Amino acid sequence: MVSETREVMRELYRVARYVIVGLLNTVFGYGLYCVLLVAGASLWLAVTGCTILGVLFNFYTYGGLVFGGASHKVLPRFMMFYVVLGGLNFLALRAATASGLNSFLAQAVVLPFIAAAGYFGMGSFVFRSQALDIRAVLEQPSEPPML
Repeated sequence: MVSETREVMRELYRVARYVIVGLLNTVFGYGLYCVLLVAGASLWLAVTGCTILGVLFNFYTYGGLVFGGASHKVLPRFMMFYVVLGGLNFLALRAATASGLNSFLAQAVVLPFIAAAGYFGMGSFVFRSQALDIRAVLEQPSEPPML
């Protein structure tokens, strides 16, 4: 029981790190976009530059700080997953705006679901060898108490 509680707490700590790293990644991407624009880059170059460097930055921060390793071997999987996650975000935004929400509110509503999909997708697809399978921990029979 103690080891199960420890594993659940470790997973909750990982979720907290994921959220904090997500905020860091957002600040990095937006900051880089602003720096490129101030430096005189065209809008196209600023968006392209911050997207490419942002994805690489995200790979190393999520891999290293959240999931315990950013092996270059999984970079293609990470990039493929990011494309899928971006597409999912776009489709969810289209559905939310079609239901009458404005674009700003729609992203605010969709964001928690995209973040959760990102966490579980990175843990089960991209960085799967480093991620804890929380279902396995919760489904384990508990040990009888020591007397």
